[in-house]
Amino acid sequence: MDEAVSQAGEMDLDLAGVGQRLASYLMDGVVLSVIYIALMFLFGVRIEEVAMRGGDFSTTFSAAYVLMAAIAIGYYTYFFGKGQTPGMKLVEIKLIRADGIHPVGYKKGFFRWVGMEISGMVFLLGYIWILIDKKNQGWHDKIAGTYVVNA
Repeated sequence: MDEAVSQAGEMDLDLAGVGQRLASYLMDGVVLSVIYIALMFLFGVRIEEVAMRGGDFSTTFSAAYVLMAAIAIGYYTYFFGKGQTPGMKLVEIKLIRADGIHPVGYKKGFFRWVGMEISGMVFLLGYIWILIDKKNQGWHDKIAGTYVVNA
């Protein structure tokens, strides 16, 4: 365990800042967007065609959407499980379990992804929670039992 344990039994955490976390989310969003755009070209779906049809999404688009969702689940589960997404690596932050263990493992990585979905469902309140929580944990961190710390 890298972190020192205080007398109260809690770890002294070098918590990542909100700006670092936001930057890592944005960078991961760019990576996934590039993958999604490539998939759209691969599937031959053109946004202007969808718009011209009045938003009528074809089965091709539906298949691409399902594939994109699977890629996002796999991306976050894999990289959270390893302890760092590419975006987190760039801003030098990482995930640790509540007991200080790094990497957190794929099960916790998957639950953190599920938590991210829940965090975003209610007016992004689960993400806003990071600003008011004393340990900078969003709902997704609480669900998975993780902290985001400086690497």
